[in-house]
Amino acid sequence: MARLGILAACIVVLAACSPTSGAKQAAAAGELEISAELETASASPREGDLVTLIFRIRNLSKNSVILRDLSQPRDLMLSGTSGAVMTWQYAQSGLVTYSPERDEWTYDKSKRPDVRRPVFNSGLVVPEESLVVRARVRLLDMPVDFQFSYFELNADELRRKVYFESREDKVLRYKPLVGRDLQNRLVPSDRPDESGHRIIIFPHAEPIASNALLKTFRFQQPLRPRMFSLEQAARKLGVPKPKAGDYTYSVVFDAWVLPKDQGLVLVTPVSVTPMPELRQMERLFYLLDSTVPEKITIELRAHAAASALSELKYPLVKQEKEIPITKEVKEKRVYYYLFLSVDQLTRFFADLRTLKLAVDLEYAEGGGRLLVLNR
Repeated sequence: MARLGILAACIVVLAACSPTSGAKQAAAAGELEISAELETASASPREGDLVTLIFRIRNLSKNSVILRDLSQPRDLMLSGTSGAVMTWQYAQSGLVTYSPERDEWTYDKSKRPDVRRPVFNSGLVVPEESLVVRARVRLLDMPVDFQFSYFELNADELRRKVYFESREDKVLRYKPLVGRDLQNRLVPSDRPDESGHRIIIFPHAEPIASNALLKTFRFQQPLRPRMFSLEQAARKLGVPKPKAGDYTYSVVFDAWVLPKDQGLVLVTPVSVTPMPELRQMERLFYLLDSTVPEKITIELRAHAAASALSELKYPLVKQEKEIPITKEVKEKRVYYYLFLSVDQLTRFFADLRTLKLAVDLEYAEGGGRLLVLNR
């Protein structure tokens, strides 16, 4: 689960061969056949580890399928939609314009977009074709359910709703195809390592999102228990064992993250550390664990927070940006950033708690960042 920007969060590979062995789920006629396995199968992961799952998705329908999202019941990672592990429907940097007269889209990567348009799609899978995707997920409670949302389009709908790439005079256009031109684009791929194959524009994904088909896949994997278990952490904190979704594990802190007194606490065998207000708890610790060993980008949305942290000798970076208010008017705004290593985060979170500041996060092109806000 833009991949995320969103698409870069995963590796997408098309393969014409049948799925390999793994945790499999049979598909009825007209559905998707899905299997999944760990990328490294030499040892079972420990509970709370981030792992790479390889999903193999085969289209058994007589029609073409356009994938939209891969999601979990809980929102664990980067995505453009709530709960999504990854998405095949995304925006790209650059200007995308639609011409009603020509019924085609023009994409200019060199120009800034006026609005964000998630109309690109990399999930068109023709009959008997397979798609292989890799996604980073945290394994805690087994089994875990994944849900695929997709659209099934017949030949007439493909002609009317799907725009295929066409380069003309160094201009990148996306336009509908018919006849042999369309059939040539719908031949199953026989190249096993073609990343980003068959990029299309599918502008109907949002308007017809409620009509998306759903396929649920259940993944089961033995997990090695932690030496310091969840039950031991709960007893140390003096709280009942939390239910799934109310807690997580942090690899960078080597600690359980448990709720107590309407807040969150890091629990290890030797320490109990209260945290500041953390919004989107699971996604936040996923970001921290997946960013290591790089530094964490932190944006200070509250100017009072920037002032207070500056007094505490944090190395703030100040940037001025022009923000378009209208097409003709731009406004200069000041932004403050921090770039901290993992070993600096313990002190940072302690200071935020003392200052009564909150931590959120967002994903944009280039990756995720923490946001420091007023409570």
